[in-house]
Amino acid sequence: MSDDMLRRKKLDIDNDEDIEAWPLDDDNPEFDFDFIDSDEAVQSRELPLVILAEIVIMPRMTVPPLQVGQGKSYSAMEQAWEENREVLLIFVHEDELEGYRSNQAQQLPPIGVIAKLEEFIKLPDGTAHVILEGVHRARLHQVMQFHPFYRVRCAPIHDPEIKGMEVQALMETVKQQVDEFVDLLGEVPQEAVAFVHRIDKPGYLADIVTWGPAFEFKDRLDILNTLEPTERLRKAYLILARQLELLKLRQKIQQDTKEVLDQSQREYFLREQMRVIRRELGEDEESDDPIDEMRRKIAELQAPDYVKEQALHEVKRLAQQGMNSPEAGVIRTYLDWIVNLPWADEEFPEISITEAQQILDTDHYGLEKVKERILEYLAVRKLAGNKMRSPILCFVGPPGVGKTSLGRSIARALGRQFVRTSLGGVRDEAEIRGHRRTYIGALPGRILQGMKTAKSKSPVYMMDEIDKVGTDFRGDPTSALLEVLDPEQNNTFSDHYLEIPYDLSKVIFIATANQLEPIPGPLRDRMEIIEIGGYTEDEKLEIARGFLAPKQREFHGLLEEQLSISDEAIMKLIREYSREAGVRNLERELASLCRKVARKVATASDDSVAHNDNAEGTADTGALHFKIDEADIPTYLGPERFTFGLAEERDEVGVATGVTWTPAGGDILSIEVLPVRGKGSLQLTGQLGDVMRESAQAAMSYARSRAEQMGIDPNYFEEHVFHIHVPEGEVPKEGPSAGITLTTALISAMTGRPVRRDVAMTGEVTLRGKVLGIGGLKEKTLAAHRAGIRTFILPKENAKDIVDLPDKVRHDLKLIPVSSMEEVLKIALGNS
Repeated sequence: MSDDMLRRKKLDIDNDEDIEAWPLDDDNPEFDFDFIDSDEAVQSRELPLVILAEIVIMPRMTVPPLQVGQGKSYSAMEQAWEENREVLLIFVHEDELEGYRSNQAQQLPPIGVIAKLEEFIKLPDGTAHVILEGVHRARLHQVMQFHPFYRVRCAPIHDPEIKGMEVQALMETVKQQVDEFVDLLGEVPQEAVAFVHRIDKPGYLADIVTWGPAFEFKDRLDILNTLEPTERLRKAYLILARQLELLKLRQKIQQDTKEVLDQSQREYFLREQMRVIRRELGEDEESDDPIDEMRRKIAELQAPDYVKEQALHEVKRLAQQGMNSPEAGVIRTYLDWIVNLPWADEEFPEISITEAQQILDTDHYGLEKVKERILEYLAVRKLAGNKMRSPILCFVGPPGVGKTSLGRSIARALGRQFVRTSLGGVRDEAEIRGHRRTYIGALPGRILQGMKTAKSKSPVYMMDEIDKVGTDFRGDPTSALLEVLDPEQNNTFSDHYLEIPYDLSKVIFIATANQLEPIPGPLRDRMEIIEIGGYTEDEKLEIARGFLAPKQREFHGLLEEQLSISDEAIMKLIREYSREAGVRNLERELASLCRKVARKVATASDDSVAHNDNAEGTADTGALHFKIDEADIPTYLGPERFTFGLAEERDEVGVATGVTWTPAGGDILSIEVLPVRGKGSLQLTGQLGDVMRESAQAAMSYARSRAEQMGIDPNYFEEHVFHIHVPEGEVPKEGPSAGITLTTALISAMTGRPVRRDVAMTGEVTLRGKVLGIGGLKEKTLAAHRAGIRTFILPKENAKDIVDLPDKVRHDLKLIPVSSMEEVLKIALGNS
């Protein structure tokens, strides 16, 4: 609060309420006459007491006029004006007023100032206009009266005479400080400075300088309570020295700021002159100079020095060539890319593993092993921070299992921006590294385009469909990705367009793929593969019930009260209207249901409005409710598209059920073998690939080698043609994993023994009848489980992969690892 405000403040802090007498404490030297100096006892007098808040009046000092409100202080001054015009002033903080109103005399300050009333003018509003002049310090001895104002006994305190070289030097130093203050502040009357220089008493000098702006209320109160003059002046010196240093520092800051502003003003005038010159030359018809604007943006850019140097070099080229130069557009586009790319490092909130787990569970149902690996990844990032070389995660799995949405969840858990780039069909290396600026229409590659979109140097960057990157005469994009995804190299990623190293080491890259095989080995080596299998029927049901159905209902403007779908209906959609590893087609079928219902709701709304007598009325569509059960599905979506249940309706001869892996997950595969009369040969149909044809030939050779053991006439093979067919004929089929299925179907056809319809199998077979391992076990078992298979034969080498299968699959399927064809035949052909 400023001194002027304090002077104008109403100073009455008392009220007219009755209070009890303050008790006197004989043990307190402040109020016991036994401890009073004899001179003080002689000079003691009784004076009215005035309590002032947040202001200190020093001895021999006259303050500007004050305004006093009604109260005890007002009454005290009124009485003093009628007597000898003397009052005792004591000074307190505003926040201490309640303590002084608690009637405890020992809380009163022991030191005050005897002041003389120079003027006391009563005003019409009930206040008084007063002028006070401090006379002496005084020690408070005793409270003598409480009503209608306080009257106390006090005695004046006089400063002793102090002389000496040390005191003289201290006084000269303080006067020099006052001169420095006057020089720095200015607008101080010279009469006041001369008056200070004429003071020859240390205590008086200390009291006078405390009225300056360098002193606060607590400083003035401290100096008032210091009775020894030299010590009082020393305290004033220390306060002045501290405030003088602050004032010099403030002046230096102001001077530096003024110099910067002067330089900016000079540059402004020069730019204005250049703008006028260019306008006269017809080179610039815009009001704002784009070159100056670009310089300003570069100056504000938070980027390494080498980036700013390159940008300023291009600005200089642009200024030299002029805005009408053919190359000006190329340079301006280049500069726009530089200033719009994120260069500055960012601070992110601390990673919460618990919150991240909640986000993953909220966004995705199931996928427990995948979530566990992601949480481990986040935990390491939390503990290691920037010391960790971020591994490149690659989610591999069929479509519709949530690979892309997992990336979004990771970004939410980390509190980072998310950006996605699809690499499907990319065949040009320049799509990754950009084109050189010598080409017309050149731009940076997709990596830097994604960074500009993210507006962050540390986003979660998802590279979708990395397995679908192609190669042609324009280069190999996967080779360009090696530098992007290598933590040892991507801190200086070089884009052909930018030609400035860009740091990608803070980016969290996540790749997705449907198949692992098309990804080149060097690129695959830089990524940590996380395989995501398909969902079981129960998982699909939970996902549809908890995620897909509410989302589609909201997208189609339906309320929960208007549409409900039973679990049986959803299961029918899963089994008979969609056959997939993920849930994408299931979501489409749910969307189709919502569209049908939305049309009915909208039609009912139109009919209701048409029959409403009130023209301004609206239809209450919330009263409509559609509940879709299993029997209602064909009404809305037509007949089922797939048959649910076992691949075959009964045990048949020459027909075995296999399983196959596809990019969209797993599927069952029926293999038919039919021996017909003719010249011994092997006929294959069903668009079989070379490897599968070789598997059929190996199965035929194994069957012929075991013909005698199975009681088959050796001439049987010379008199029959063995036709092997694999439906569906229009779908290409490839791979060795159907070897044991082919062999089982072939031997069943030769011996006339039917194959069990509830058995599915997979495995490669050798000429000696050994069963070798295969890939894609999870997808294949999910397909068998979906088809209602009860027994699943798998190679013994794949027994270690059983732990990775969903619990539902392991519980419902009887998984039998085998190592030879004899074991397969005993299970598949049974005791028939």
